[in-house]
Amino acid sequence: MSTLLQLVNEVLRRTGQEEIVNLSTAQTPALQARDFLNETYFEMLQKLKAQRFLKQATLTTANGTAAYNLASDAEINALLGNSLLETATQQQLWETDFTYPLLRGTSVTGKPECFYRSGNQIYFYPTPNATYTIQYAYLLKPVNLAADTDAPQIPAEWEKTLILGTQARLEKFLGESAQESYLLYQDNMSQLRKRSALKPQHRMKGFYRGHN
Repeated sequence: MSTLLQLVNEVLRRTGQEEIVNLSTAQTPALQARDFLNETYFEMLQKLKAQRFLKQATLTTANGTAAYNLASDAEINALLGNSLLETATQQQLWETDFTYPLLRGTSVTGKPECFYRSGNQIYFYPTPNATYTIQYAYLLKPVNLAADTDAPQIPAEWEKTLILGTQARLEKFLGESAQESYLLYQDNMSQLRKRSALKPQHRMKGFYRGHN
């Protein structure tokens, strides 16, 4: 996979701009190309929920504690709601919302049966009354590309699409026609989306918000 510097220079070449030696001393339009590349990269990771970006982790509950943080590289909205499992019994936890404990009783304790999201944490219900190991899956949180040698965590065959999306953004910034590169980017994204979808077992199934 090409580095950030190599990708930025490829975009600069395609738009008729002068290449750069490094990003630390870069100026317009190279700085914009770097920023637009990150925008495109994040957009691709968000829209192309590929199997390769799926990670698994576990957390351990404590007696009397309902709220827990996820792994440091996981965002709460990237948690796959149908993936939570109590490992000892292989019991799947279903997702609800914060009103469920209010209806059932906030002081109830026991082995967790469900969970809800609030802020950057997940809350188990009933509140755990012992130590339980909960396994969960989430989509990798993207990290901003900044250094010359940074490389996006995408398959090599996605590189062309990343360049096209960045090119379209830079062309628009430069006041040039971006229609052709933008349409090519959208077409490539459509093709990648069809090929990179998560396997069926990672789709939401069973109970979800509003379960009674």
